[in-house]
Amino acid sequence: MSKLFFHLPAMCLVLSCTSLAASASIEQDLAGRIQAANQALYSDLHSFICDERIERFSGSLAGSAGKQIDTVKAKVAFENGQEHYTDIFRNKKKLSQISHLSGAWSQGEYGTLLQQTKDLFATKPIEFRQKTVIDGTPASIYSFDVNEQESPWQLIVHSHAYNVPFRTYVWVSDANAQILKIARVSTGLPAETRVREVNWFITLEPTELGGKTFLVPKSGQYAVLYTMGADCDWNAITFSNYHRFEAEATLRFDGM
Repeated sequence: MSKLFFHLPAMCLVLSCTSLAASASIEQDLAGRIQAANQALYSDLHSFICDERIERFSGSLAGSAGKQIDTVKAKVAFENGQEHYTDIFRNKKKLSQISHLSGAWSQGEYGTLLQQTKDLFATKPIEFRQKTVIDGTPASIYSFDVNEQESPWQLIVHSHAYNVPFRTYVWVSDANAQILKIARVSTGLPAETRVREVNWFITLEPTELGGKTFLVPKSGQYAVLYTMGADCDWNAITFSNYHRFEAEATLRFDGM
């Protein structure tokens, strides 16, 4: 289950406009090709550990960069289908769990978001949005909707969990069907949350390790826009310093 508290600056406007004349049915085997192309990517994530840095901001959408609240750092790994965070620090204070943070926080952007997107591609009606280029790579943008009852995404407000309906946008490489970027947008949240919109995105980029190139999460953003005024909270997320897990073995020879 991915958990959040998100804003995509100009991106929200761009995504909202792409569905005009671009919508079209996609080939029936698209989901299968994406599943196959990304199975290795998803499996590889279980072999890595990296540093995650979250810079948290608060301010007005009409303002500039907003006010930075703090910086959260942690080591993150993807094991048994979920993120594991260790060495968590909020500024210089060590935390035992990332969920102990107050304010806007998220977890699941390292591997869970990719896993859920890959699985939902196989079960949801998918719409083609437009052709584009992302970091020099020709790609296509697709979207699908998930309702509240089927949603694997939770918004936690004052210890109460809400299943969040959302629209997912996925940037898929035209060359090899690899997922290059994922964005989720959710509106129509319950009034008692006082949240107008939640957005979340993650980008994946090639990284060289041990003479091989892997596609791994590199950056993202998570934001919450509130119903009162133009205020919002947003987190800028980066992943770096990737390492493979090293097998450790202890040999003991018992005497005869």
